[in-house]
Amino acid sequence: MGKKIQLPAGSPDGRPIVAIVGRPNVGKSTFFNRVYGKRKAIESDIAKTTRDRLYAQIEWCGKKFLAVDTAGLFEKDKNDTFQDVTRESVNAAISEADKIIFLVDVNSGIESYDREIAKTLHKSGKIILLAVNKADNQNREIVTRELLSLGFGQPNFISSISGRGVADFLDIVVADFASEASPQEKNNFINVAIVGRPNVGKSTLLNSLTGKNRAVVSDTAGTTRDSTDEIIDFENQKIKITDTAGIRRRGKIDRNIEKFSVIRATGAIKDSSVIILLIDAEEGLTNQDTHLAGLAKDEGKSMIIAVNKFDIWDNLDEEKQYEKMAKMLGSLQEGFSFLPYVPVVFISAKNSKNTKTLLKKIIEVYNERFVEIGKEDLITFLDLAKTSNQQLPPIIDFYQERANPPVFKLLCKNKKRFHFSHIRYLENLLRDKYPFVGTPIFIDLIPQIKKSGPSKK
Repeated sequence: MGKKIQLPAGSPDGRPIVAIVGRPNVGKSTFFNRVYGKRKAIESDIAKTTRDRLYAQIEWCGKKFLAVDTAGLFEKDKNDTFQDVTRESVNAAISEADKIIFLVDVNSGIESYDREIAKTLHKSGKIILLAVNKADNQNREIVTRELLSLGFGQPNFISSISGRGVADFLDIVVADFASEASPQEKNNFINVAIVGRPNVGKSTLLNSLTGKNRAVVSDTAGTTRDSTDEIIDFENQKIKITDTAGIRRRGKIDRNIEKFSVIRATGAIKDSSVIILLIDAEEGLTNQDTHLAGLAKDEGKSMIIAVNKFDIWDNLDEEKQYEKMAKMLGSLQEGFSFLPYVPVVFISAKNSKNTKTLLKKIIEVYNERFVEIGKEDLITFLDLAKTSNQQLPPIIDFYQERANPPVFKLLCKNKKRFHFSHIRYLENLLRDKYPFVGTPIFIDLIPQIKKSGPSKK
């Protein structure tokens, strides 16, 4: 067994990074999903489906590493506007990886561009493992002169779809990784998802926050298809940021790949604690933004509204700039009247303007999720509520059940007597003293259960 690999600085939690590289449609995303155990990457027979790098924490035989699914490297295509940016993304994955899995297709054999990729990998100086995919039976496990000529030693035959040979191959991948004697699953990250309509600058914001060209950036709407993760350290707090595919109106989701993207984006919202809803300063608020905000609230997620591209007002004098910002705030207050507690930050992702303010706000909003109010304080609050609003139906008890997000229980005599306005009044009164900035709170009504007496005969 070789010596233990020194874990790179580029790995956010100090674990080895393994990049999956190859030309389009050799099964990289299928292999990634097989190893991860979930359909995190988009699988499709359409070549060049994966554009961004996609990361996932993998554990195998007590050893953990970060797997990276990359876009397919391919020959120059004049009709493909993403050629340069995807190549840059793959080169970045190669640069940060400790090991590289070079995936080829047993059915199509070694093509000319497989050899071009092999040359690039040899120059990287990294540990390269050759995996021959789609080897569904033993008859296909033939070590050919072509495979050996790539210069990576004995090939490893696998089938990502059926799982054949994958376990043995993973044993080889993690052979010289250090085991974790007592792994702790405590999550010390703030999980953040950037959501919004296509082309509002989500990928640019991710790159700005991380200081890397992690996500593919293009003026063409719909560039990001997968959810893209990055972990950063800001003021001694680790923040995991997920850039999601832009969610369009349902009527415009025509292709299967875009349907998968919506599923990934919706899943990212559910998996995150804090949502950054990105809005274009020039286009303003749309019904789709309201839909996304409602989804985040229903899921109990804390939220920040980030108005991007406000640098378009830089050519205006200071008074006009304030007028534009005030008008935008008024529009947001009207459109998001159901979210008065959500803070608004004006940013320029392209110029990294106010991005530190945004990161500070993420930490503040996240901490608000864990605020707990003591029983005595809630008794005082309830007395104030009853005194301030004589129309309030009788309340027997009011207490906080849990935090993250904050959930309160209201014990009452008759649940039907409580109107939505009564709950909203209690929430507003509660927020006067405990703001719960950016964080939804839930007040659940519990009717008093009458004890039945002994039955009469």
